[in-house]
Parts: sequence; structure tokens; C-alpha cells
Amino acid sequence: MQATLEDALSRVTQEDIHVIGSGRTDAGAHALCQVVAFSTESQLRPEILQRAANALLPRDVVISQAREVAGDFHPRFDARSRIYRYLIWNRSVRSPFWEGRGAHVKPHLDEALMNRAIQCLLGRHDFASFVPANFSGTRERMVWAARCWRDGSTVAIELEAEGFMRQMVRSIVGTLIDVGRGKIDENEFRRIVLACDRTQAGKTAPAHGLYLVSVQYGDSDQPVGAPTVPVRFEPSYQAVSPEEKK
Repeated sequence: MQATLEDALSRVTQEDIHVIGSGRTDAGAHALCQVVAFSTESQLRPEILQRAANALLPRDVVISQAREVAGDFHPRFDARSRIYRYLIWNRSVRSPFWEGRGAHVKPHLDEALMNRAIQCLLGRHDFASFVPANFSGTRERMVWAARCWRDGSTVAIELEAEGFMRQMVRSIVGTLIDVGRGKIDENEFRRIVLACDRTQAGKTAPAHGLYLVSVQYGDSDQPVGAPTVPVRFEPSYQAVSPEEKK
């Protein structure tokens, strides 16, 4: 996405544009909101630049808003928190509408148990149990909010934290799925968190269920991603046999 965006902006401004993003998502994940910044000598107003770049971008990439910011603004280091949401299609039969957009889990998940278990992540913790063993640097992160809920056949898991590490959310989700299936209880989930051992946690959930929903900044004048995203994608159509129509 970065190269695609830089190419469009470079063509509009006739400059060599390099964008700085608020962070990277796991390969195969989605970004409903990503904040990027770049410098340009162009005199085009932000809304004109936005419109021109969008005309050049592919259909799956769009600049939703553009504005001028302070010269020292950094989309990564100035971010107060990020919100990630993971979507699970929880039904015995897969959905073609969710293909590539959410993980498919056949057994029924108890979202209430999952929501209770995830509350132990609130506060500052060492998340070594949910990141690759070869990850370098501190594994401590502050989690501001955590919740799990159901909307029809879709189960959503959402975390807001000061920052995330590679595969962190997906590993948490994989372990929460074990809670939802009744394989482990919330006390065992808490023990796994405290163990700081990746081998104790569950499988890493597929990347295509993960969404970067929002990047939050302390200054309201700075870019803020829209935190709303529909959870349900559940058509109401039902196949009826010729016999049932009679």
C-alpha cells in the first residue's frame, strides 16, 4: 500500500514523495484507517491533492481525508493509541461474503466467556506469550480497552493499546478462541498471560480477520481515524427447496 500511495502522490505533486505511516499491520491484514504524513512543496490545497490522488489510486485504496499538520508531527510517535478489531464468522457453514475478510470458526463460541477473559489484559503487561520468541525489544504494552461481543453470526474482538507487536492481536485471538470453545477457562487464559511464554498460548489466528480500525492522537487537531466499522455482513437470504415452496 505504501508504494502505491507514494506513486500516486508523486504523480500529482511531480515530486519524489515518501510517506511515513502510523505503523505496520501484519501481512494480509486490513487497515480501515491508516494515518500517513509526507512533506511537499506543492501549493495544491489538501482537498485538491486528495481528489487528484484518489483518481489515480486503485479501488481498494483511498485517501479519506487530507489536512495540513505541524512540521514536527509524526504519525507513529505522536499516536496515543491504536484500535485493532478482529472479526470471526462463527457458523458451521462458511460464508462467501466473509472470504478473506474474517476468520471462519465452526464451533459455537461463547463470547461472554471470551469477554470476561480478555479483561485481564487491561493495564500494562508483558505480552511475551503472544509475540514470536525472536522478537527484539520490550514486550510490555499498555492496554486501554478490551472487549468481545457478538453481532449475529459474527464475533468481534477489539483492543485499544499504546502499541502492538507483530502477531500480538492474532495470538491473543487464537487463545481467546480456545476460551470460547471451552478448551480453557478464563483463569487458564490469565495464567498464559502471566507465563510470558509463547508456547503456552494458542495458535495464531489468520491475518485476514484483523483490522486496524483507528489511530488516536491526544491533540484533537491532529488526524484521527474513524472508529466505526460495521461488524455484521450476514445476508438474510435462505435457500428454499421446490418441495418447501409448495
